[in-house]
Amino acid sequence: MKYCNVLALNGSPRKQNSNTRRLLDPFLAGARQAGAKTETLYTAELAIKDCVGCFTCWKRTPGCCIHKDDMPLVLEKIRQADLVVWATPLYHYGMTASMKRLLERTLPLVKPYIVNKGGHYGHPSRYGEHPANFLISNCGFPEQMHFEALTQQMNQLSHESPLVGAITCTTGEVLGYMDFAWYLEAMERAGREVVEQGKVSAETAAVLAKNLIPLEAFLSVANASWNVPGDIAPTLEEALRGDTASK
Repeated sequence: MKYCNVLALNGSPRKQNSNTRRLLDPFLAGARQAGAKTETLYTAELAIKDCVGCFTCWKRTPGCCIHKDDMPLVLEKIRQADLVVWATPLYHYGMTASMKRLLERTLPLVKPYIVNKGGHYGHPSRYGEHPANFLISNCGFPEQMHFEALTQQMNQLSHESPLVGAITCTTGEVLGYMDFAWYLEAMERAGREVVEQGKVSAETAAVLAKNLIPLEAFLSVANASWNVPGDIAPTLEEALRGDTASK
């Protein structure tokens, strides 16, 4: 088993009622099937203040932030994990504000010195090796290109701790309206593979790279839902049948 202790951070403000949770839950179920222990924290439920750039956690009280909030608990859980799953909906081509706030407050996990880390410069870990990272995200667009800024940020962070994979789900807004069993089964399989092998297999990744529904059906439902009061917009089932005329 590659990873034994998996910490998931759900950055959606919708919390348990989020499409992010609909993707994350089967992934974690697969991780547990492979023998890993999992835990989920919802960033919207945590009291976390903004980093103010005072560097108290580096100078006056090394490893300890000036703020008194929930972040010490989060930092301890990150330290205990060997895999952290960052799960967030795509907001303005990046992670949500609550997740970014949490990420910025992880500064106490590193020391202030800048050192050569084998081809790039960065800060050394204060507590040994960082856990590996995995990204799960979804958006309301039908193209993968919209995730580029987010995945690039996660790749930059992987200079300090490895990014072992990413699942980026397009047309994610439809997840709450139909049963996409084929996709959720692939998410579960991905969770098992990451824990057992350290990565998602090419076969599973190919399934997860597909749009949930055909492009024209998605555009019909997505656009109509904003133009008129609820019951005039075509339902998802009607769009999939090609019946998109106004009622």
